[in-house]
Amino acid sequence: MKTVKRIVTLLLILTLATSLIACNKEPAAETTPKKDYSEWAGVVEDPKTWVEEFLALPIANENMTTDELRKLAVDTFRANLTFDWTPNKTISYTYRLQGKTAEVRLPTNIAYSGMMYGTGLTEVGGTTGNVWKVLPYYDIETGVVDVEAMGDKYYSCLTSACSYGALQGWNRVSNSHYIGGMETYNQFDSNIVPVGPYKYESFTYKHDFSTKTASNEIIAANGDQTMYESYAQMLPADGLYSSSSWHVIMCCSEPVVVRTDDGTNRINPMESYLYVCEQETKGTRDLLEPVMQENGKYLRTLGCVDNKYTFADLFKKGYIPFTFKEFLGEDPIEKGEAWLGDQDNKMQNGQDITAKDLFAKKLGANYVIVTVEVTVKDPEGNVLVNYDPTFKTGPRTYDLPNLQEAYKEDRLAPYADGKNTVHISARLSNGELVEAYNTVLKIG
Repeated sequence: MKTVKRIVTLLLILTLATSLIACNKEPAAETTPKKDYSEWAGVVEDPKTWVEEFLALPIANENMTTDELRKLAVDTFRANLTFDWTPNKTISYTYRLQGKTAEVRLPTNIAYSGMMYGTGLTEVGGTTGNVWKVLPYYDIETGVVDVEAMGDKYYSCLTSACSYGALQGWNRVSNSHYIGGMETYNQFDSNIVPVGPYKYESFTYKHDFSTKTASNEIIAANGDQTMYESYAQMLPADGLYSSSSWHVIMCCSEPVVVRTDDGTNRINPMESYLYVCEQETKGTRDLLEPVMQENGKYLRTLGCVDNKYTFADLFKKGYIPFTFKEFLGEDPIEKGEAWLGDQDNKMQNGQDITAKDLFAKKLGANYVIVTVEVTVKDPEGNVLVNYDPTFKTGPRTYDLPNLQEAYKEDRLAPYADGKNTVHISARLSNGELVEAYNTVLKIG
């Protein structure tokens, strides 16, 4: 696992020296993304088709081009935002943001697009793979989510936030970074690099997240045209972070760059723009009223797809652009792997173990762990028990999660006869389901 470095250290080392190659001086024709959702995420007309398309998203591999990796990250985030669902039971919850508490209610008679927004919740489980978690409770024919069947799990299945939504796209491809919540966007590790010529020195950057001034200080130190040139170099799947707006968004189109015709070749920030995907950040209580769609369903949107930002918007709201080494071809794509024990001392398959000892172990992976699957089989290979448990992640990264909730010694003990085998598998954020460990369950 790579050592986490603060953003100050990284950007002192990794500063891009090149500036944008001159664009056409003639104003570029306004382009519309391939799918036009008219700013807001649209209804998925056929839930079954949506599920098939989501499951068909490829696994990132070393043979993919950087353009293919970028497309995969954007497509994964889009898939989460265009997820169309209706709860069969009214959902109500409380979230806290910036010291304020908000009550949210999601009634059953409305369709929702995207995952619900919440932050500051306790015990919400993992931070990525929300769609993976909800699929077992999702009726692909009707688009209904069985919240009642989820029981106490539904917060961890449905809850997301702006950073977690974008992470579902990035974590499909990248396994080498540490970004968990909004506060950790003030720390960039060695896998995250700035886009464009902007830079800042340590003395101009104050790590004071509570004042929300960090990105504004950086922008002020660089000036408007330097930041516009940085936005102009962005590509799909690059990110934008603003401590001022307290928001993270993902670029999903190549920028349209319009320059002045006065001989200065300066960027016109009002006419230059790009499109982004973003999780809704205002909370469902503040969203637009449900709108009747052509298919007769009322829709309340929980995320934006192809939302247009001018360079002037980005500058005013304090956004700084970044990308990942995987998208630059500087970090190889890894195959998914999970293991039991410590990363440097992994347990080997076949080592018999008691349910009690297994209960004390931890699970690790080289991508974010989305779900855990526990299966017990008899000597003939027949499945005796199979469950997908809740588990606590601790740090919201791919660090080793505590699996006490996952294993539940009392659930495994009845099968510990020295003959039955237990299999521990993990669904990773890159989409792979990999077995981490299997062994005979020893009596004791």
